[in-house]
Amino acid sequence: MSNTKFVLRTIVLALGGSVLVFYLVGLALADQWLVSTTRTIPTPAAQLAEKVVDLRQWPTWSAVDFQLGNPTKREFQGEAGKPNQIATWRGPKGIATVLLTRVAESDVDYSIGFKFGPEGETFGGKFTGTISWNQQGNDTEVTWSEHGKLINLLQRWSNWFGALQVKVAQVQRASLAGLEEHLRRGADNSQPPKNDTDVKKQK
Repeated sequence: MSNTKFVLRTIVLALGGSVLVFYLVGLALADQWLVSTTRTIPTPAAQLAEKVVDLRQWPTWSAVDFQLGNPTKREFQGEAGKPNQIATWRGPKGIATVLLTRVAESDVDYSIGFKFGPEGETFGGKFTGTISWNQQGNDTEVTWSEHGKLINLLQRWSNWFGALQVKVAQVQRASLAGLEEHLRRGADNSQPPKNDTDVKKQK
């Protein structure tokens, strides 16, 4: 056997072995993930709920957004406080949706879907989550949990490195911080301006 054939055979066997390892290990990796973030916000639960159960208000506080190329357009459908509200992003790179599948007194369920390509030809995955809130004295504890299923081996390998979970956790933390800030500003704006007498009393 010539050296060239020997080298080629060695390369082919090595590549075949690598593919087999990639496949077998990928099958053993977790095929789903769960990320949860909790934050206590100093506001009544009813005021907080108004912002969460209305999908059209999410852009004022939530970091959930999708950049799908220029231009990316977003539209909303559905009634505030009701299930089946949907926000849809469309751009050259594909389509993304956020759908409120259930709206209750103390929580909402949602799903996020992706389709890649100009017309969304290829289904890219789907995640589901819950935002729940619980009044505790003058504060409200909010918990945001999101669950995803990994539909192919590439997604399982990516999940093993944890990049997706880190990104989801960042979005959750930024969104809950944004919600607290939005509610704080709303409370500040609702306060009547102090008059001269009030100012003098504080001095």
